[in-house]
Amino acid sequence: MCLSEAACPAEFGDVELSVYALGGSPRDEHIFNQGTIVSSSIRESFGAGLKVGLFPAALHRIVGLEIDSNVHSGALSFPNLADGQRNETGRSDLLLFNTTFNVVLRYPGETVRPYVGGGIGWSTAVLLNPNIAGRDDDDFGSARSFGHQYLGGMQVLLSPRVMLFAEYRYFSADYHWTSLAVDFRVHNALMGVGLRF
Repeated sequence: MCLSEAACPAEFGDVELSVYALGGSPRDEHIFNQGTIVSSSIRESFGAGLKVGLFPAALHRIVGLEIDSNVHSGALSFPNLADGQRNETGRSDLLLFNTTFNVVLRYPGETVRPYVGGGIGWSTAVLLNPNIAGRDDDDFGSARSFGHQYLGGMQVLLSPRVMLFAEYRYFSADYHWTSLAVDFRVHNALMGVGLRF
């Protein structure tokens, strides 16, 4: 306990470390395949992630910065109309890696803390075991893209150090492989647990 304010070190703020499970519902978008644009189907995805946040005391712990990374799976399928001919359905499994830097605005409640935010970052989409007629496919191919997201959620503090949270995100990135491209849009639901330091 400090005897005077001058003797007390300045408090830096809250540092939060969280892990979470993720479920995604991608929007079916048109895909560019070897000169032809066709509709595609993108399967629901599941994954996990880690985020670290800083909410400075100087900003009253209302505004914070987060670094967030996650990995999740999915699958892509579409009618293969390459070279003016209808071939078998093109398909591939997907593995997605995302890292974003988020700005978060939250209500500093003592038990329940709703929040909103947005972020930008880098995303990598990997085609795994693609089966697309007319392409010289390897076992995998990767595409990197700038991505952005919007988010909203709620923290519930179980103790001064432990919290649970649920979050919604809308993430967007445009992936371009050789002769193949898709505008990827996904609605994500997250549930996780975190520690405050």
